[in-house]
Amino acid sequence: MNVYEVRKSIRTFQEKELSSVDLGKISSYLNDSGNFIGPFGNQFKFNLVIEKKTQAEQKIGTYGLIKNAQGYILGSSNTDTKSLFDYAFVFENIVLYLTQLNIGTCWLAGRFRKHHAISHLTLEEGQIIPAITPFGYTAEKPRLKERLAKKILKVNTRLPENKLFFYQSFDTPLERKAPEFQKALHLLRIAPSAKNKQSWRLLFNRDFTKVHFFILSSLADNELYMCEPEYLDIGVAYNHFKAGLDSDGISGKLSINNPAISTPEKYKYITTWTRD
Repeated sequence: MNVYEVRKSIRTFQEKELSSVDLGKISSYLNDSGNFIGPFGNQFKFNLVIEKKTQAEQKIGTYGLIKNAQGYILGSSNTDTKSLFDYAFVFENIVLYLTQLNIGTCWLAGRFRKHHAISHLTLEEGQIIPAITPFGYTAEKPRLKERLAKKILKVNTRLPENKLFFYQSFDTPLERKAPEFQKALHLLRIAPSAKNKQSWRLLFNRDFTKVHFFILSSLADNELYMCEPEYLDIGVAYNHFKAGLDSDGISGKLSINNPAISTPEKYKYITTWTRD
């Protein structure tokens, strides 16, 4: 299966505990440090927290958003842009790996009790927990609360391409000018994002050898989050974009090289992908 296509956010899980086989696979994945090096070279560690083995005062509450989670996966990061980008990139790989195992997940960057989550980690000075995921076997039917949340967020709706991808300037939509990038752009477009804001904006240069990544900052002042969630969104988006490029045999690398072009208000430059 194409995990990028089938991945979806699950908020209601079965009460059934995960099998020892599945828990073993997850533990092995989390214990392999090579899985958690981001594109900018930052490395992370992640903890597996099993709810039934957790003291009541340490249970990671989600304000009723999540039901019957069998556990959580969480890690820590510094707060600079590259670190958050890398955290999101590797964290999405965890989500996709669990999807391969038919285990449900849901990105949570805001609605979890931070002090309970922090009790499971040893944070260095200045570090935060950017996002966590619950996990478990997916319930057959989502709760009414979950269905309403999905309806409000329009989780199955995506912005049109002409609002996301541009050519040489933000006045010119990319349209069909870059056919060899269509798979990468499709996978990017279906990536999850905070409140389904789809905050990523991509700008191609004239000969399609560079792609500049920007975010539209709209949740910066939301106190739910420990960091501006768009910095996570763009890391997830690049994960999907790179997967599409890899499948088509297109290679490149990231650098910080702001093109210094005119940008709409609240757009922030993040990084540039350059073709090899």
